[in-house]
Amino acid sequence: MEWNQQQIIDACMRQEEQAQMALFQKYKGQFFTLCMRYVSKREIAEEVMMDAFIDIFKSIKNYKEKSFESWMKSIVVHKAIDYFRKHKNDPIFTESEFLLDKQSKQTPVSKVETDDLLQLLHCLPVGYKMVFNLFVIEGYQHHEIAKQLGISVSTSKTQLLKAKQKLQELLEKGGYHG
Repeated sequence: MEWNQQQIIDACMRQEEQAQMALFQKYKGQFFTLCMRYVSKREIAEEVMMDAFIDIFKSIKNYKEKSFESWMKSIVVHKAIDYFRKHKNDPIFTESEFLLDKQSKQTPVSKVETDDLLQLLHCLPVGYKMVFNLFVIEGYQHHEIAKQLGISVSTSKTQLLKAKQKLQELLEKGGYHG
């Protein structure tokens, strides 16, 4: 069956499995990529994404906003932030899984691909990455980020500045597997 967005929403409100699967299939790639911006391990990103879909299916009857996709995206982002809050002291967040490639050739900034940017983001310390994602990509303001992450506004601003400096340094060195 070919579903339009309103049909999917209505059927998901009735908890129809077929509609839930259609919604999942339509957005799983986009939301997985979103989760990967916040966590660097595929397995964890999949877990966060699945938890977000469960929340979407549970709360869809309360959906009243204009943009359904934006509503779902905010649930995914909040689920990633919740995961970070619960696990920020775990070793997975204190160690980087990506090693910088010291011998890679320099790549001009204009040629940086999405996958390369994602890899560069994973080279950032977790706090920098969280603030960078929330401010630059998601469009949150510093006071909102501070509240969500339990940090001060000045810490949010400082981490964004340091994240940008580190990304620039990595781009100039070509320090990623691009």
